[in-house]
Amino acid sequence: MKTVKKLSITIVLINLTAFCWAQEYIYLSREGIRDVMRVNIGYSNWTLTPKDSNSGHSANGIHLSNEVKIVSALWDKKSAFTVHDAFYFDINLGLLQGDARKPTAGASDKEKTFSMNTNFGYLLLAGYRNKKWGALAGLDFRWQTCTAGGFGTPNLDGDLFNFTRPFVVRGEYCISESVADKRAIGTIWYDSGTNDYSRATYFSFRGEYPIGSQGRWWLLGQYTFMQSIGDDKFYSGSAPFVTNMNQFIIGFRIQNALL
Repeated sequence: MKTVKKLSITIVLINLTAFCWAQEYIYLSREGIRDVMRVNIGYSNWTLTPKDSNSGHSANGIHLSNEVKIVSALWDKKSAFTVHDAFYFDINLGLLQGDARKPTAGASDKEKTFSMNTNFGYLLLAGYRNKKWGALAGLDFRWQTCTAGGFGTPNLDGDLFNFTRPFVVRGEYCISESVADKRAIGTIWYDSGTNDYSRATYFSFRGEYPIGSQGRWWLLGQYTFMQSIGDDKFYSGSAPFVTNMNQFIIGFRIQNALL
């Protein structure tokens, strides 16, 4: 567990370093946000539900994501062999949906309504791209933590973050004859996880459709399912249990599609 915690802290520091470098570049160049970063903003809803139970906790909030390109920021856009990568950090902040639970025997004060869902890691895809379409695949090394009211993952006695390593497939189709960046994009993540949940089960699908004239703005929709070990932090003696996390995001994405 100590090794996993040290690795998690190291990944956080790498992300912060990358973000600081990107921010410095952006302030020096008007093209910085297009060439180095991708940004998401939107509405998010997520639910934590114990496995084999219909009694879950949901939260609604704002979704914010910041991706920093590393290899792809320097890649030749004209090359048929291409890459798509990013150090990323996303955070969803919101409030519990419905009434909070009141104190009972074995419980602390009234259940807190503030909820969050955080992901960070590194994504690297490689593949082929031409003027009309593109197909890429790779891996996403991802760490995640989530709360919805008193429910939370991972459990208090576990690691600091859930780890998952999904295989990723990305497909692109250009919908414009004159603007190469105007591409409809579909991305799928999948990791079957491990039996002891040391690596969480993970599935996600994201669709992006260009709405700007120059291929800089996309309408974004994403669904995510994750299964890991969590607990009910509202009760002091709560035992860990298998938890299903479902999340829906809708919003806008600002990026350069080709890289």
